[in-house]
This record gives sequence, C-alpha cells and structure tokens, in this order.
Amino acid sequence: MFNITNYFREGIKKTLLVRNNGASSHNGPWKQVYTNTQVERWHAGEFSTAEFTISIDYDNANKEIIKCIVAVGVDYANLSVVGRSNLSNDLVDLSVTVNQSYVDLLITAKTGYTGAKFIYTANYFQNQNPLTS
Repeated sequence: MFNITNYFREGIKKTLLVRNNGASSHNGPWKQVYTNTQVERWHAGEFSTAEFTISIDYDNANKEIIKCIVAVGVDYANLSVVGRSNLSNDLVDLSVTVNQSYVDLLITAKTGYTGAKFIYTANYFQNQNPLTS
C-alpha cells in the first residue's frame, strides 16, 4: 500500500522534506508549439512573480529545456531566461504580455520546429501588496 509518509515529512522552517533523495518527474499533458502559443495565464493581481521550467521535445535529435522567471506589475511584465540547454539548436522563443487583467507567458517555435511538444512546471509567488494603477 502507498504511504505518503515514506516519501515526505516536515523539514526545517516548515518546508516539505523529500525523503531518501526522492525526485519528481513530469509527463504532460503536453501542448504543441506554434506562434504565440499560451504556456500559462494568470490574473495580474494573484501573483507578482513566477518561475517556470519548460521542456521542449521536437524529435530524437532536437530537445531543449528552459528555466525562466517572470516579474509582473499592473501594466508591465519582465521575462528573464536564466538557464537554457539543448542538443544544438534553440527550438523556441519565449515572451510575456500583460494588461490590467491578466498575464500570458507565450512560446513561439523557431523556423523548422513548429509543432514541437512542450510540458512545464511552475512556482508562483503571491503579491504581498495589492496592485494599484
């Protein structure tokens, strides 16, 4: 029988401790990359910052992983790619748009890689102060 306490316990400073060098794995659901494909959308007032890991898979010879961070204001957002690794070619470009309602993280396939599949994980950080325009 599966017992969650075999894998997790409370760590220092109320963190979640993964026992026995455990790890997490991810497998979709995947989406395909075209032009300005939406990775994620969230309400601008919910989170002020977020971090994403995006895994892109075109075929056996073309794979890429990107780590990026996003900071959001009322009508401005900034995206920084902080890490990127691939098997020889960048497969996609990332961008972020914001209006006074929501934020979109977008992915666009580079020439020759339309239809590549991607999955992602995210960590969100809530606003500590209300957004005002």
